[in-house]
Amino acid sequence: MTGLAAGCQFAPSGAGPGDGDGGGGDGGGDDGPAAIDAGRDGAVTPPFCDRDDLDLRLCVTFDGGAVVDQSGRDLALAATAVAFGPGAVGAAVQLTASSVIHGAETPALDLTTALTLEAFVRVAATPSPRAGLIDNNAQYGMWVGANMRPYCTIGSTTVSGPTIFADRWTHVACVFDGQTFRIFVDGAQFGSVNRTAPAPTGGQDGFNLGQDCTSSGADDPLTGGLDEVRVWASARTPEQLAAAAARRL
Repeated sequence: MTGLAAGCQFAPSGAGPGDGDGGGGDGGGDDGPAAIDAGRDGAVTPPFCDRDDLDLRLCVTFDGGAVVDQSGRDLALAATAVAFGPGAVGAAVQLTASSVIHGAETPALDLTTALTLEAFVRVAATPSPRAGLIDNNAQYGMWVGANMRPYCTIGSTTVSGPTIFADRWTHVACVFDGQTFRIFVDGAQFGSVNRTAPAPTGGQDGFNLGQDCTSSGADDPLTGGLDEVRVWASARTPEQLAAAAARRL
């Protein structure tokens, strides 16, 4: 998809100061995102982008060389200067400092007492000072710092993960259940902080994938790749996150 929407829609030539969001899958493989599999015990596994799951608010696999939300919300995404290549599962989007993926402001992503962000990320160039992976401006986000450590933010609350390898697909998940804010890396929990305040909902600039979303445009770009991005209005379980991470080919 090409074209730009209002909000955090353009990438500057360099990284800026950020937006105050903090410092610092089962999907789309060979069987397609709509496939339903039966496990060994006969249980039905829902598709990665389960359009009937009301908690699934965003689901982007990038398979078929497209930036399309395949959740039941059908959120509009505008992408520019992106390419596609092999991902952790199927195809993935390949991003440079000029790439932008933007979605308009939507109440579907105003999540307050429970949320999960998850994605496979491949960092090809060390961020300076950070790279945005998923950012709902002024509300919550997922990032990688210059120290190659992924971290998650809700308002001013931050939880950090371990150092990850460059040029390697890593599954990262941020989980908030209304009491605890946790980060999972490759299916294992690596950090948690207490937070009982609801996530803020005052952002008016939409959201970005692969960049920081600010009121003046996209910033802090990721140079590398993203795959199997999902946003949930629920706290995914450790077992669900481990299963998503295990999908890597």
